[in-house]
Amino acid sequence: MAKKWVWPTISLILTVFLISWYMSANTNKPNTENVVPFSAHLNAEDQAEHEQKLKILNEDIVMSSTLNKAEAFNDINKLTGIISYKEAKIKLNETLAEHPHFVYLKWEKDNERVQLGTIPSFSSDEGMQALNDIRNVVMQNQQYISPLVKADDDTEYQVVVSKKNNVTATVYIKQSVIPLVEKHQKNNLRLVPYPLETARSEYETVHANSTEPLNVLTADDNERASHFYDNEVVVKFDSMLTEEQLMRIENEINGSKVLNLNDVYIFKSNSKNTEALMNYFSKTWNSVYSEPHYIYITNTMDNTNDQQSYGVMPNDALFNQYQWNLSQISTPTGWNYSKGSNQVTIAVLDTGVNFSHPDLQARVQKGLNADNANASAEDDVGHGTHVTGIIGAQVDNNEGIAGISWYNNILPVKVLNGSGYGSTYAVAQGIIWATDQGAKVINMSLGNYAQADFLHEAIQYAYNHDVVLIAATGNDNTNRPGYPAAYPEVFAVGATNSNRDRAVFSNYGEYIDVVAPGDGIPSTYLNGQYAALSGTSMATPHVAALAGLIRSINPALNNEQVMDIMRQTATDLGNPGYDIYFGHGEINVEKALALAANYNGTIQSYAKDIKAKANKIIEKK
Repeated sequence: MAKKWVWPTISLILTVFLISWYMSANTNKPNTENVVPFSAHLNAEDQAEHEQKLKILNEDIVMSSTLNKAEAFNDINKLTGIISYKEAKIKLNETLAEHPHFVYLKWEKDNERVQLGTIPSFSSDEGMQALNDIRNVVMQNQQYISPLVKADDDTEYQVVVSKKNNVTATVYIKQSVIPLVEKHQKNNLRLVPYPLETARSEYETVHANSTEPLNVLTADDNERASHFYDNEVVVKFDSMLTEEQLMRIENEINGSKVLNLNDVYIFKSNSKNTEALMNYFSKTWNSVYSEPHYIYITNTMDNTNDQQSYGVMPNDALFNQYQWNLSQISTPTGWNYSKGSNQVTIAVLDTGVNFSHPDLQARVQKGLNADNANASAEDDVGHGTHVTGIIGAQVDNNEGIAGISWYNNILPVKVLNGSGYGSTYAVAQGIIWATDQGAKVINMSLGNYAQADFLHEAIQYAYNHDVVLIAATGNDNTNRPGYPAAYPEVFAVGATNSNRDRAVFSNYGEYIDVVAPGDGIPSTYLNGQYAALSGTSMATPHVAALAGLIRSINPALNNEQVMDIMRQTATDLGNPGYDIYFGHGEINVEKALALAANYNGTIQSYAKDIKAKANKIIEKK
């Protein structure tokens, strides 16, 4: 039966803004009778949180548009500095190749002209008025950016014009980034039930760490929910199975082996559900463990200091005006100590990366697609590209943003698919593969509220190989431990805003190590563009980049020492000392690198004790 989610009217402005999101029907969702409107599930506190998240979402959208306008002006102004027809032709081809959202480029000087691409068709009064405005601007030697103009095919464009001396440059920009940011941030900030695909028949949505169905799924239920592939199970045996044993199992479960990693297997049945499969392997085979095959989901809201003027100031176009986050954690002054090293690799387990992005293409390695072995690690969501840019967008190249690391190699590992989620197997495989490739830091801006032994074993494998594992806590404003962040071997990260307050969405609890900026963070995005996103997903790569810088300035440090340095040097926020909202505080790049250069090797042991307590919380729920 059809099921419609009816969302509350927050304000007159937001009503128009949200109507295209929340009034759509999903014909496959179960439990459709007597559906209660979303607002009925929210108490006053939750309603206030929901409204704050909507405000953050709107700010992300506005900032994303602003970032791309600013970057477009930067590219156009470069073109107005070209006085040679031959050079203009080369540069226009390069610019168009780097920016797929530029559909038309034109350079004019006196009677010479270079133009590439196709001008969209505008026959409406609004479109014609925009074209007239452009002509007037060109005559007056001005810079101009048009409002959003809808072409005849209903696609929206903006036109940017700049004139300097006798040179005029014009670009038509397809505004593709805004709907992408909208769609992504609805999931990332948990404004909708996630993942939307759990409504399909092959997935189950359950109470965390159980197989008990969660029948009424709204955004407010996110913190209580886990998701796994129905009819699948992850099983660990004492040893690898023989062919005869595999044939017997496949016959008895009426299914097949999907994958295996050494003595851990994933089986899928055509007739048994997950719970029945778990019972079968526990009783018939006395397995070491059997558990659901969980789904992991992305965890994706100006403050300067007196020392900033003494730090390194790169020339990236968006750095000074928009990257408040780097100043807040003393990154420019930290660069006086270290800018990173290509001998230390940072792996990003996420949705992949936009390999051709002009701000990333020189920094990223080939990587792996753990979700689909036959495909590349190319990003089709944007989340992984955004996370990667925070860590290592090329610095001092007059382009876009500055990453925190100037030189560390970045290894993209695509463990989340085009819908923004991935399986236990993909994440575990990605961790093991990245470790075997020599990664010294692994960033995981993803999570689930259920523990999985298979994933924990992969975590322990990486930890025992001296990898610094860093993960996001989640965006549900809950104290329920999220995994992998809550595992003792993992460094857990919450989010702050530009006022150094805890971001409204940021999860909290006794397992959190530190916090970092995660509200309205500018970074790279799909198709050579830029976007501002909010979430603990955005906070986590700040910490991963810092870990990379620490391992660069002092390669002799082990993973526990690196984590200890970040805890010791964090700026204390909230209640004095460690607290459940900010952990040890907000990371400080300058102080961490200064300590790393002269670290005495004394580790504060209480951090593991705190995480041990956190792991007990879930047992009581």
